[in-house]
Amino acid sequence: MHRRTSLKKMLLAAGSGALLPGMTASASQKTRPGTSAPGPLYLFTKVLQWLPLEEVPQTVKSMGFEGIDLPVRKNGFFDRDELLTKLPPLVRASERLGLSRPVLTTDMNVHQLDQMDEFLRTLAGEGINDYRMGYLSFNSKDIVGELKTLNGSMRKLATLHEKHGVNGHYQNHAGRRIGGSIWEIYHLLEGIDPEHIGVQFDLRHAQVEGYQSYENVYHLIKDKIRSFDLKDFVWGNPNEQGNRPLNVPLGKGEVNFKLLLEHEGFTGPLPKILHVEYDLGGAEHGNSNPSMEGKKILAAIEEDVHTYRKQMGT
Repeated sequence: MHRRTSLKKMLLAAGSGALLPGMTASASQKTRPGTSAPGPLYLFTKVLQWLPLEEVPQTVKSMGFEGIDLPVRKNGFFDRDELLTKLPPLVRASERLGLSRPVLTTDMNVHQLDQMDEFLRTLAGEGINDYRMGYLSFNSKDIVGELKTLNGSMRKLATLHEKHGVNGHYQNHAGRRIGGSIWEIYHLLEGIDPEHIGVQFDLRHAQVEGYQSYENVYHLIKDKIRSFDLKDFVWGNPNEQGNRPLNVPLGKGEVNFKLLLEHEGFTGPLPKILHVEYDLGGAEHGNSNPSMEGKKILAAIEEDVHTYRKQMGT
């Protein structure tokens, strides 16, 4: 109760325009004359799952974001079975604050084709046009064969997206699931209109997996990109367990964000989604009771926003 009470005081300060301790003025308020802000900038709000859901829109707005990416899945703010009751108030709150329509991060994919029509109808009814799909995994060593089969299912799903005017985004993510290699996504979505199923492009993960070839796979997939993830990393060797990527604040690591500046969608209307995944006392993992103080978590996120705005020249 003490944590929630103190957070309400912080949010009141943010909403009144007062600065929180240790925080600078929002970079979104510093747009230079003659420049247009590339937008919208969303926050993937897994990092705010220690807040009551109803306080998230104002918190996100106060830090200089234009929209909310809401995890609606197991271990998210809520699961799909609560969509009809919990999503509409969040959409209305976003409208009142002048935020863009939320985007959702879900576990929905081709394995729930029988439930997709109702799910997409609900999203469309709330004016939500974009959501991130759940990951797919390989079930055998027949990589090409599985991708061909899944491509057929993706085409069926794309037809449902077209019906409801909703775009599903598949994220590339380092690891062994489908999409660790962007070539896998290329075959998974072959022949599918990216206005129905596109790519949520994560340069951090592409650079980890591609190392020296990430620019090639970016150019391979760039016409299918419909949103961007923003995060950074360094190569580290913690506890002598071998080199592995360690997440760090935006602009403090290896990610070559200059590559994205050539993409018209990045400097234009496509959603840019900040993922805050470095150590914030467990908040970065969606912990509802992180060990780090709330105002310090918000200050770290605000600094990432400032870095992004500075890199974009806004």
